[in-house]
Amino acid sequence: MSAQAETLIEIRDFTYRYPPAEPGGAPVTALDGITLDIAAGECLGVTGTAGSGKSTLCLALNGLVPHATGGTVRGEVRVGGWSTKEVPVPRLATRVGMVFQDPESNLVGLTVEDEVAFGPENLGVPREEIAARVAWALEAVGMAGARRRPAAQLSGGQKQRVAIAAVLAMRPQVLVLDEPTAQLDPTGKEEVAAAIAALRRERGADLTVVLVEQDAELLARLADRVVVLDAGRIVLSGPTREVFTQVDHLAGVGVFAPQVAEVTARLSAALGTDLAALTPEEAAPALRRWLVSPCHPEPSRERREPPPAALSESTDPVVGDDPAPRDGSFDAARSVSMGSAQSAGEHDAAAPEPLVVIEGVHYSYGGSVPALRGVDLTLAPGEFVALLGVNGSGKTTLAKHLNGLLRPDAGRVLVAGRDTRQHPPGELARVVGYVFQNPDHQIFQPTVAAEVASGPRNLGARGADLAARVDEALARFGLTDLRERHPMLLGRAARRRVALAAVYATRPRVLVLDEPTGGLDRRDTTELMATLEALVAEGVTVLLITHDLRLAAAHARRVVVMSDGRVVADGPPEAILTDAERLAAAGLRPAPVTRLSLDLADAGMPPALTVGSFCAAFLRRVPGGAECPAGGRTGEGRER
Repeated sequence: MSAQAETLIEIRDFTYRYPPAEPGGAPVTALDGITLDIAAGECLGVTGTAGSGKSTLCLALNGLVPHATGGTVRGEVRVGGWSTKEVPVPRLATRVGMVFQDPESNLVGLTVEDEVAFGPENLGVPREEIAARVAWALEAVGMAGARRRPAAQLSGGQKQRVAIAAVLAMRPQVLVLDEPTAQLDPTGKEEVAAAIAALRRERGADLTVVLVEQDAELLARLADRVVVLDAGRIVLSGPTREVFTQVDHLAGVGVFAPQVAEVTARLSAALGTDLAALTPEEAAPALRRWLVSPCHPEPSRERREPPPAALSESTDPVVGDDPAPRDGSFDAARSVSMGSAQSAGEHDAAAPEPLVVIEGVHYSYGGSVPALRGVDLTLAPGEFVALLGVNGSGKTTLAKHLNGLLRPDAGRVLVAGRDTRQHPPGELARVVGYVFQNPDHQIFQPTVAAEVASGPRNLGARGADLAARVDEALARFGLTDLRERHPMLLGRAARRRVALAAVYATRPRVLVLDEPTGGLDRRDTTELMATLEALVAEGVTVLLITHDLRLAAAHARRVVVMSDGRVVADGPPEAILTDAERLAAAGLRPAPVTRLSLDLADAGMPPALTVGSFCAAFLRRVPGGAECPAGGRTGEGRER
């Protein structure tokens, strides 16, 4: 982007308040005095805490705020000179295109071609021009070969790319993307990121992108500049590198920084130098020089324990205490042998009797679309298991077999000794609680308290027992002050807590969570994971379905990977999450800090799962590093 690029979007002292959520309530301030310029051809990254105003800012750019939402506005938003207060939404749609977080909410057409043609048709574009636009837009996002496919049959990443193509076909000057990858697996994220990068190369200053994301790694890759919102205000703004290297500031407002930025910030403080970097590729050369440079002795293979001062204040955002400490770095050869020796369902002879036994399970949707192909798996009491895999690998299908929502075509599932084919889901719900990916799919009561009470009431709880369960669940998930609020009037993070509290109140022995952190900020993610850690410590089995390998590395004691309806890996995180080849075969990639450690293996670095374990291992291998006071905790166990 040229430094002299023309300003396309002007936001001046813009304040917006939503109408009261409930009769007699006060207006809700979403944006408070925002002033911002966005240049033509720029990719502006926007991040911030939940409820900070990110989505409202997106809606203000295309006029849905205030035309569709009501409320009160002060200040001005202008796009190419058009005031969003004065120009109607249909006309603004010719200049500003928006893609929402949920791919499903973007799709209206039957086929891919119909979907992409829908916008231009509504703008009255001539038929020949529509055909040309559809062909160009699908080619731009890499979906030209799927134009005749039903949109409903696409993967999440494909649907999101089609949604982007549908907006591009309207030839907007501005493409607004509101957390477009929050529900996508690593492959889907890569597809969307590659599509955005290719579009920017092709259209240059003719396309301005506003990208809202919690994924700091994605913003570091794509954004020219980043603004951070908190409570409706801009609290940090600048070039991407400048913003993301302020890791302490970001942590203070509850926002993720790239893992490698956290690593290099911590090592810079420990070694008294500037190693700032945002990606593994950028960081590796400088860190390798520290490990092998002639001005330092060769790195020692012996472990040297850093002093206590170097083992505190981790900045990892999604970690907690480890009730079963493990080494954060380990020998690579041991990793391979551990991974190959641990087969699905294999456990120590002294392990407790499993709560869930899955034996040779096959399942097909409609009797013709295979989803599970001979799955074997066991879950023991008090396990924290991460279930990984790309969209369509069978994760959710397998999870729905645990509580009888689905029943196997072949094989069997035993839950606390009960065969799920012979017991109704209501009975199995006493053992297995299931929290859906979208909390709105399981919230239906008029108040938070009523929602939390509905599960245990359906299982027979009454009177004082029911009241005690509700009060405990509300307190545990920080919902006591919201007990009389309507759940659907709460923010997404709070609705997630309501859905989880409602399942927790049934007191299940197994808790299944399907992508519970999608779209959550650093603070909400940390609080949720701390709660799950506490439940595991109390003996509850947690099965966490996630695309976030950072989350799995920090919390899971065991990782199960699925691909094409099969379990392809099952073992400790140290063995599975550092095996780049095995992960790649399942469509996954190691977390950035792990990739960085693998890149430095030739310089003596062992594989690492977390920011803290990387830093501790690095400082042990750099002369004088262990004496530095700011290394951050890791080495042994889970860091805080």
